[in-house]
Amino acid sequence: MENVRKRIDVKLVSSWNGRYGAEAQISKPNFHSRAIFDENLVAIQLSKTVVTIDKPMYVGFSILDISKTQLYRFHYDFMRDRFKSNCKVLYTDTDSLVYEIRGQNVYEVMKHKDNINEFDTFDYEKDNPFGMPLLQENSKKIGLMKDELSGKILRRFCGLRSKMYSVDIQNGGFIKKIKGIKSSVVKNTITFDDYLQCLRENTIISREQHNIRSRLHVLRSEKERKIALSPHDDKRYLVPGTTDTLPWGHKDIVAEPAAKRSRHN
Repeated sequence: MENVRKRIDVKLVSSWNGRYGAEAQISKPNFHSRAIFDENLVAIQLSKTVVTIDKPMYVGFSILDISKTQLYRFHYDFMRDRFKSNCKVLYTDTDSLVYEIRGQNVYEVMKHKDNINEFDTFDYEKDNPFGMPLLQENSKKIGLMKDELSGKILRRFCGLRSKMYSVDIQNGGFIKKIKGIKSSVVKNTITFDDYLQCLRENTIISREQHNIRSRLHVLRSEKERKIALSPHDDKRYLVPGTTDTLPWGHKDIVAEPAAKRSRHN
């Protein structure tokens, strides 16, 4: 959803004096900044003096909240009800969940007549080995959960932090996600074992990447070195001695002793 408060006016001026010159523009109370291209051309950025709030911003955050509610309902009312303590959340995002399920056949549970309408299974192969029914009426239906791998077996999963995880698919290669790193760099230089090394050895892995950027409307090629994989997640609390995390403020987070905190300072 567009934020109309971020709209701006940009004036291109080629002289200093005059009613529409640079001097007059930068003297305005809504002057924000300027960019000098050369001695005869300057861009002046002005803030809007009148903002018309005509976008339904409430729709944007309502959709996000409804999505979260749907995800919580699926987890607590369906998964926890069917699998009890046999299911564990490994990773979650706005509209997705990755589970570890032990002791039960998840496909048998999914295709049961009382459960099948929780899922969109139309992308499964017709002759899939699980006997999963392909219901046309559930295809692309809003609110249903979907197997992103469409029946392929997920062998291993390694999640380091938000938008940073990898999936090892049986006979199907790997899915590797790293926010902020070019997909070509991730594809060609990062392996599933790099994720495991980062997790188990508490190491930070960096990669170089090349970008084409525009500065003052001049294109240039830049090389940068960025952190690709990091075991440090500032959005979650890492339970000592485990790979489990808790949200900040969770009741099970034990406060550090005062003496230990003072040594850190």
